Amino acid sequence: MDEETIKRFEQILKAREFYVVGKKVARVDALDAVLGRPMYTTDLLTSKALYVRAVRSPHPHALIRSIDSSATRSVRGVVDVITHREIPGVNDAGSLTSDRPLLAVDRVRHYGEAVALVVGEDEVSVDEGIAAFRVEYEPLPAVFDPVEALKPDAPRIQEQGNLINHVKIRKGNVEEGFSASDVVIRNEYRTPFMDGVPMEIEVAYAYPEPDGTITCIASMQNPFDVYNKVTKVLGLPPEKVRVIQAATGGGFGPKSDESPIDVAAYAALAAYRNRRPALATFTREEAMAVQTKRHSFRIVNETGATSDGRLLAWRSTLYLTNGPYYSKGHLVIQRATFHCTGPYEVPNVWADGYAVLTNNTLAGSTRGFGAPEAHFAAEVQMDVLAEKLGMDPLELRMKNMLRPGSLTATSQRIDDDGLVRCVEAAARLSRWTERRREHEQFNRANGRYRRGIGIALLYHGNTLGPEGEDYAVVHLSVDERGKVKLQTGLTEYGTGALTSLAILVAEALGIDVRDVELLRPDTRAVRNPGPTVASRTTVIGGRAALDAAAKLRAILDPIAAELLGCRQDELVYRDGKVMVAGDPNRSISFRELVRRAIGMGLELKVEGFYKAPDTKWDKETGQGAPYNQYTFGALVSEVEVDLLTGAVRVLRMTAVYDVGKAINPLGLKALIEGGSIMGLGHALTEEFLLSDGVPVTLGFQGYSIPTSVESPFEIVQEVVESEGKIGALGAKAMGEIPVVLPMASIANAVAHAIGYHIKETPLKPSRILEALEELGIAYRP
Repeated sequence: MDEETIKRFEQILKAREFYVVGKKVARVDALDAVLGRPMYTTDLLTSKALYVRAVRSPHPHALIRSIDSSATRSVRGVVDVITHREIPGVNDAGSLTSDRPLLAVDRVRHYGEAVALVVGEDEVSVDEGIAAFRVEYEPLPAVFDPVEALKPDAPRIQEQGNLINHVKIRKGNVEEGFSASDVVIRNEYRTPFMDGVPMEIEVAYAYPEPDGTITCIASMQNPFDVYNKVTKVLGLPPEKVRVIQAATGGGFGPKSDESPIDVAAYAALAAYRNRRPALATFTREEAMAVQTKRHSFRIVNETGATSDGRLLAWRSTLYLTNGPYYSKGHLVIQRATFHCTGPYEVPNVWADGYAVLTNNTLAGSTRGFGAPEAHFAAEVQMDVLAEKLGMDPLELRMKNMLRPGSLTATSQRIDDDGLVRCVEAAARLSRWTERRREHEQFNRANGRYRRGIGIALLYHGNTLGPEGEDYAVVHLSVDERGKVKLQTGLTEYGTGALTSLAILVAEALGIDVRDVELLRPDTRAVRNPGPTVASRTTVIGGRAALDAAAKLRAILDPIAAELLGCRQDELVYRDGKVMVAGDPNRSISFRELVRRAIGMGLELKVEGFYKAPDTKWDKETGQGAPYNQYTFGALVSEVEVDLLTGAVRVLRMTAVYDVGKAINPLGLKALIEGGSIMGLGHALTEEFLLSDGVPVTLGFQGYSIPTSVESPFEIVQEVVESEGKIGALGAKAMGEIPVVLPMASIANAVAHAIGYHIKETPLKPSRILEALEELGIAYRP
């Protein structure tokens, strides 16, 4: 259906009280999950499956002088060895850019890069085969720092050079803005590489069909990205490759990126060459070595303001440390740069964002996609400025935050009051002024412990925006029992987002959510719906689901109207019935209506589609509207710092987000809690360490993520609803949002507690103790 028809259909739904939307609804897969029914990839394994693993480089940068697989081939149980020469199709595994080979040809560019595959009857034989494999390397000069990598004499990682994107913002006259400022501050902020560490590691199971088709079942976010690359690697016609998403134990970005392509291609190659089922899976250490990381950032912010706190000028320079291949780094720097001033109106902005190739491990998609790093730098900068001006941090923010009519750093006009409502609610719920005063009184009376409260604000451009075409496809069919089957290539990997699609379909058809069955994503059964990234599923996928429901209604409405003797616009779908508005006794059950339609030879099978409007901005100035709508939010954190150990304990979080329309309130509650705790890890513990490009923190012995012990004692939350322009029923993106602010909010709370702004994460005990020593307030029992 066209856009105007869908808008009218949505307006009809909004005009009445919602039946399912906004109510407390359990996830459609909740019971199955609790009972252990989901089939994960390894649950499908047969006893005859081959095992596949990669021979990986121990060097961050080296030429491959020779390969000798003879000893490996003689290992008992090894059935195949695959190098780039044995790839039947194209040796291309780059998720968006074809710059990354599946198997290295003549050079390796990062530690852990795959050189060959060993296929065997069992894991032991494969491991022995890998140990016997011989590669002669000639180490090359490597570069690990983005600033060093931009120098003319730096090692060139790819032929086109090390700079893969330079994003600019040029608004107003920044020099005049600084000249007119009473106060100017300049600070550098740093965030490290971090790992998404999904609970389930990368895994894929492939098998040959009798007709020559290779079917691959895997843990992933984007089946069609995997399908396209596996088809290319195998060199088969598209109809001879099928990819199905198995139940997936977490994604967090890396499973939308490079490693799911790799593991699926490994299994598919082994199955294709040996005509047997094959399983490829990473170890936890292997996964942490090669799955894409959250990029390391170095951000320099310079900010000018009047003596009463009005922002006049902002200059940002952002360096994103990428791995040696593009992955999504060229897009992450766009989002980070567009959000570099935080959600504030600044009349004069100059920003340069650089995405730079290095010989570090792969980096790419991770939840938040550059926004946590940009907001950390902007929000700590605002607290430093408030201190310099002698202002309350909340007062400074309220004076400058985006309101209806405000212009962002890209000169996009804001048209809703979502941020204002979030900040007012967060201040009220957290009792900001009273708690700030109480913590300061506590600190004056206590020797070993200090407490503080901090705030951070957010605006987040929704869905893909400048990152790609923003569309979705959802398929619906109805059987004689009135049960609706929903299938899409958009995926579920723990977020509950597909439950929102089921809720929207149930709302439109007036049926119980339990009568909507979710079918697994399958490239043979559905069209490509675009990637499951950028918190798109409810916003964009929801619109496609409503389009599909409207198409079903277009088939059913004429039949119902004739049976009930009314006009089609008088029909109401509710409580499993179709009734006449104002006369509920004139009704027919949805199931009976469906049975009548099928009896008339009608096929109740439709495809819904939605594409968001293209966004426009000038690449030379960054001016324009890079996103169709924004999510807003405010997070207040309260902490206690142990001056003896340097440990930070988050006592309480108060989170308020503008969700546009709360389609699934229970899902939002879980989302906000989970994202807040994940962001707490970014603030306090998570740091993926490398030594000259070689990972140090491989496994949970050195990489610490939050558990229930580290979680806040309380997370207070509230949502506000300021309707968005493009989302289903006005919904705004929320999947990634709660992970954006904890780094900044917690850092500001720690600064309030100890009187010192730490500008690098994580805020680990050693870093806190260094600050305390510098301040001269280290605790001596």
